Amino acid sequence: MPEEIKTEGKKEETKSIVKEAKEPKKRGPVRKFFKSFVDVKRWMAYDEVSGNVKTTFGLYRRLFTPSTKPIYHETYEESIARQNLTEAQQTARKKAFLYSALAYFVFALCLFLYFIQILLNKHLFAALFDLVLVGILSMLAYHEHFWYMQMQKRKLGCNFHDWVSFILRRAK
Repeated sequence: MPEEIKTEGKKEETKSIVKEAKEPKKRGPVRKFFKSFVDVKRWMAYDEVSGNVKTTFGLYRRLFTPSTKPIYHETYEESIARQNLTEAQQTARKKAFLYSALAYFVFALCLFLYFIQILLNKHLFAALFDLVLVGILSMLAYHEHFWYMQMQKRKLGCNFHDWVSFILRRAK
């Protein structure tokens, strides 16, 4: 029995030491007052900035590392069979691709003419913004017409050279 009493006393002492270690260190009133006003980490939004930097580096890493996934090549006929498209649906999609490509091209042409007018009036920032829009619309027009060309040729996996030869052959 006396041994248990001695150990209980030691346990109480160790418990009080553990409690003191677990309690957060109290700041003095002056330090607490200044810390609430001078919190540089919060002013800089350090957590947001560091999160954005990590995300950016992750995106660059994924962008510039080659993919290890095998590339699946599919023929036009396999794609049509997989999507269960009829001949009428294929024709409707071709028309939709062509009309959207033409619409994007017309809008890009109008914005390019507007770009020239803005440039002549020496509004350089607006001209730069307009040029970006012209580039985006031109890329969209190319994308849609490229898909139209692949459906017209009934061949998937074409490249830019095939598209240019398709355009030049059409112009003749």
